Amino acid sequence: MLQALLDRVSPPPIDSIPTPSRWPVFGHLPMLTRHGLMPVVEAARQKHGDFFRLCVGKHSLFVALHPDAVEQILLTDKDSYGKRDTYDSIRVLVGDGILTSEGELWRRERRIAQPSFNKGSVAALAGKMTRLTERTLTRWTQRYEVGDEFDVYKELLALAMEIIGETLFSLDLSARVDESAEAFTVALEQVSGRGNQMLQLPLHWPTPGNLRLRKALRTLDAVTFEIISRRRAAGTHGDDLLAAYLNARDEQGAPLDPRLVRDEIVTFFLAGHETTAIALAWTFYLLGTHPEVWDRVIAEVDALGGRVPTAEDVQTTLVYTKAVLQESLRLYPPTWSGGRDIVAETELAGHRVHPGDRVLYLPFLMHRDPRFWDEPERFEPVRFLPGQAQGRHKLAYIPFSAGPRMCIGNHFTLLEGTLVLAMIAQRFRLSLSPQARIAQEFQITMRPRHGVLVRVEAKR
Repeated sequence: MLQALLDRVSPPPIDSIPTPSRWPVFGHLPMLTRHGLMPVVEAARQKHGDFFRLCVGKHSLFVALHPDAVEQILLTDKDSYGKRDTYDSIRVLVGDGILTSEGELWRRERRIAQPSFNKGSVAALAGKMTRLTERTLTRWTQRYEVGDEFDVYKELLALAMEIIGETLFSLDLSARVDESAEAFTVALEQVSGRGNQMLQLPLHWPTPGNLRLRKALRTLDAVTFEIISRRRAAGTHGDDLLAAYLNARDEQGAPLDPRLVRDEIVTFFLAGHETTAIALAWTFYLLGTHPEVWDRVIAEVDALGGRVPTAEDVQTTLVYTKAVLQESLRLYPPTWSGGRDIVAETELAGHRVHPGDRVLYLPFLMHRDPRFWDEPERFEPVRFLPGQAQGRHKLAYIPFSAGPRMCIGNHFTLLEGTLVLAMIAQRFRLSLSPQARIAQEFQITMRPRHGVLVRVEAKR
């Protein structure tokens, strides 16, 4: 009777957590290396439900797929989790920027950046976003005719990088956008590959992958340090995000280390251009296969009478267009997974978990959970029209994460994405090419592996 009472009071031990069959010593690492994370997780979910354990060497990786457990991780018990070893692979690229830093360093970085990402500050950037989009669309009009095909993802990557350069750093990157975008693509591929390897070789070893990664990092360093030096040489820092970091001072009153400023620039370039381009690319894939949704978007943007949309339009006139982007983020969230290191003994999903292990949550699966979404595989933007979220679990939809570490650029992404989508719809109707090869690439971000090949159609 005493044991039964203790069992009721104390969470079950780790050995009671469902665990799929695994290899001796290596655990599930061979399966993860061979098949990738998503197939292993989906197979385990069918058998074990919302919470189970994967073993990676001597460590446990707890997979939490219910919003209640994710709420514990990101909100109610957030101090028991951190961004430590789990984020080492991405640190190779972004260093100690706001994405990966912790403690007082993260709080200081967040305080510096926050004013640039308030709703009012973001809304004030709409003019720059639309001006650069107009320039890109003029180029498209000169280059593409009805019946032509092109990779819209590649085009959107270039546009998103130009927008980030102009809005956050007051830089015209049109001359270096191809070089920078390619470096980011290579770096992400190699960083993701390192994270999936059973044995991570030191970066200084001259393997083909390491050589490509080091070259990409040199390119990104050259671009970002040039940005810093040019701004400092100009003697006027301005009022953008770069100025906020250059004007900031540490506890001793000294300027921030140039390497830390570099880390912030690379972080915001990565988070600001790659994820937005991915989100829009998946949106055009969905629109290209759902002509009835395209019709409604075009009808909404035509109500603008051909004028350039504004930040106010996004909140008042372009409500359905914004909902299309939000529904795309539900089905194809660029940040498809999230993880934390357990830093203090705590309870998760009714089980006791310990420091040294890790937790993983997957917005991609939560966004498609039939317990929270009717016909979850269906592309239905009306889900995000005003009043439609009533009764939905607040963490059933987390394309930008949640809690204190929620993406600081969420308003920026939604504004930019909606404006770009609306302006493209004013000039073009894009269908999915019959030659398109659509496949998800589950790396650090969820990119379209072969791009998104679209065909220019005559607007109806």
